[in-house]
Amino acid sequence: MLAHKRPHIERAALRLFVTRGVRGTTVRDIAARAGVAEGTLYRHWRSKRELARALFRECAAAVAADVARAAAAEATARAKLVAAIRVLFRSARDERFLYEMLILPPSREARRFISDAASPAAVLADVVAAGQRAGELADIDPRLAAECIIGAVNRVAIQRRLGTLPRRLADYEEDVIVAALASLGGVRRRAAG
Repeated sequence: MLAHKRPHIERAALRLFVTRGVRGTTVRDIAARAGVAEGTLYRHWRSKRELARALFRECAAAVAADVARAAAAEATARAKLVAAIRVLFRSARDERFLYEMLILPPSREARRFISDAASPAAVLADVVAAGQRAGELADIDPRLAAECIIGAVNRVAIQRRLGTLPRRLADYEEDVIVAALASLGGVRRRAAG
């Protein structure tokens, strides 16, 4: 009987965590937005922190799975990266709250949430590393490359929402793809010394 309320609670919490932050959201806020009694939340999660952790991990896993699926459908590392970036843009555009849960300002809580969670960055790092092994991509730290790509998508999404970038979010997708591919082209890292 209560299982059908769980998705409503999750959607309400996700929206509140994104708009108010985890710290700025109370269990009472979530319950009111979901139209349930506060006690109903405690039947599914022990605390607001546990709910936030579960939502963050589910959001990260959902986007990571979409990125992995898109990359797996392509043959070359460059095509895999293009597909992955397109998925990130689609998530930012179409799954706003899910995506924004992933880009909330870092906090001690968020670091604990992500320590062993599936992540889009890990999937992208694997794509970059495979491309490096195949000789298609530059020899830079794959995790750094992945974080830079995600950072570019995040900044564009944030600035678009703030109104500092005038075009639609989708209009920036090709520019970010071109920049990412250019930065990961055949240029080799300089030798230290």
